[in-house]
Amino acid sequence: MPNMTMMTMSFSKGKKSETSIKHNNRSLDPNFDFDKKGHQHIEREYTSLNEVLVHRDIREIYDKEFGQAVKDYNAKQKRKDRKIKDYYSKVKHSKNQRTQVEYIIQVGNKDDFKNDKNRITSSLWQNGKKILENYFDGFQKRNPNLIPYNAVIHMDEQGAPHLHLNVVPVAHLKNVKRGLTVKPSLDKALEEEGYKRDPKDSRSQFKAFQHAEAQALADEALVFGIDRKAGITNKLKDVHQYKQVMRQIDELEVQKQQVDTQLQNKQAQIDNLDQRESEVARREQAVASQEVKNKNLDKEIRRKEFLLNDLDQKEQDRRDNWNKWAHTVNKLTSKADLGNADDYLITNAFGVVDKEMTKRKINGLLDLAEHGKLIKEVEAENRQLRNQGVEQFRQFVHQEKSIGDAQRKKEKEELEKKVQEQAEIIRKQQLENLQLKKFADATVRTIRRIAKVIPEKAREFWQKIGSNLRKVGGEHYYHMQDNEVEEANKGYQAAAQNQRTRYNQIKRYRDLDR
Repeated sequence: MPNMTMMTMSFSKGKKSETSIKHNNRSLDPNFDFDKKGHQHIEREYTSLNEVLVHRDIREIYDKEFGQAVKDYNAKQKRKDRKIKDYYSKVKHSKNQRTQVEYIIQVGNKDDFKNDKNRITSSLWQNGKKILENYFDGFQKRNPNLIPYNAVIHMDEQGAPHLHLNVVPVAHLKNVKRGLTVKPSLDKALEEEGYKRDPKDSRSQFKAFQHAEAQALADEALVFGIDRKAGITNKLKDVHQYKQVMRQIDELEVQKQQVDTQLQNKQAQIDNLDQRESEVARREQAVASQEVKNKNLDKEIRRKEFLLNDLDQKEQDRRDNWNKWAHTVNKLTSKADLGNADDYLITNAFGVVDKEMTKRKINGLLDLAEHGKLIKEVEAENRQLRNQGVEQFRQFVHQEKSIGDAQRKKEKEELEKKVQEQAEIIRKQQLENLQLKKFADATVRTIRRIAKVIPEKAREFWQKIGSNLRKVGGEHYYHMQDNEVEEANKGYQAAAQNQRTRYNQIKRYRDLDR
């Protein structure tokens, strides 16, 4: 007999405030927020491996199980204010009652599964899932007074495969004078199933139920070569010591939950800091990129300022030259008395007017006057040109900055659009993968039902699956047991042999043609 794998079998009850159907059924919600606090431990790439075994509206359970009892109760009431309108809401807002109970069932622990990295191809993970499926089928038969309305196997959390099982306890009460004859009481439902209550030990009833369910889980695991690891209760001497140890375990469990809560809060703070650090790094990168662009823009501004300064210097030199020439003209004109017409006449030694010399002098004075007018016009034109150049350069700089900001905004919008489109494609692919996996699982279950009636036909199916996998280039089998994999391998090998034979035939034909 091969060596058995030893693992613990866990069956625990959640508190009233711990149930979250939305958290449990995340594989059914495409908009599930994985980044929300309390979901960081989920490895979303494996969420498609989760399996929802049952998903019903809890109000339907209440109408079916308690509806008639509520009608009978209301029929006896003479006062309208004592009649029950909505029994589910009444129980939900009650301080002493619970609408439902959640159980968490798990095979092994984190250390048992830590070495199997790929949960899709890991036989250990897949066998753990199958054990929980078989356990759930047996749970409904063993516990007719605990009606499941939601059951989900989680394969995407850190640790081991586990089952979240939500049930509505249904207790049928006898000799009831007041109140309903059917109530959602866990203690009385378990008592109706045969688990007696001890007035001296209020925990004894649930402990007996817990031990029986853990053993049922161990029986299912044994089929897959996993034996139950001895727990602490197997080493105790008597009931007194058992109660004492259980109280200590309860205290440690409370402390563990408190520590886990603190760790989750710390992890959330760390994740928040990491997110802030990433955001700061991204902003620093954006600032650095902007600084590079600003430096390039500053260089361009300095270059154009240099050109303007050079233009200003040339203009100043030209103005200085004009001023020097104007000063010379002023000096020349100031020395002559222009108030007397005789001053414009040039006479020779004999008092005769020299017309040619006089004409040239008058023309020179006219040129001086014309040049003085030109100096003022040139200065005004230069001032106008300089002001226009400065204004045009300012408009150019402002336009370049505006174009840069608009371009960066456009690129950011295009990038965000691409990210959204990629996220939508990934979500659709995840849904398609989930549907394909469920279809494959349904096919395997159908073949197993056929195997119970016609074994030969089932083996033919398994071999056909192996042959088809060879055609598409695959070699992995999911949700299949060892004997089923063995038959599939036969079909896979037969297909491979046929493929090699066909290849050799084609090769011989080609050699003959040559």
